[in-house]
Amino acid sequence: MLESKVIFLVVCIAVAVVGAIGITYQIYQIVLIDARARGLKHPKFWGIFTVCGNNSSGLLMYLIGRRKYPIINLSDYEKQKLNYHKKVTGVGIIFVAVGAIGLTICSFMFL
Repeated sequence: MLESKVIFLVVCIAVAVVGAIGITYQIYQIVLIDARARGLKHPKFWGIFTVCGNNSSGLLMYLIGRRKYPIINLSDYEKQKLNYHKKVTGVGIIFVAVGAIGLTICSFMFL
């Protein structure tokens, strides 16, 4: 019985971690497309900068700083990619939520 609880715990942790990694990658891609469309220098730097913060301070700084730069060129293909990455981010959020719910259930199972 204990083994099945541990397996359930490990699966819930794995689902949550996969979701978190997916969200991080998708935010990087969204920022990369947005920075290129706005003509910012070093869009890859901005993508990495936004995901490398403990409390999303990099993303907040990017969102504040980008207001000075209007969107210059955003092709239809890039709009489609942007929408795709937004949808996949939603799937990542669902993974994190399911993992968190599973971890909550696990905490009650071990009591």
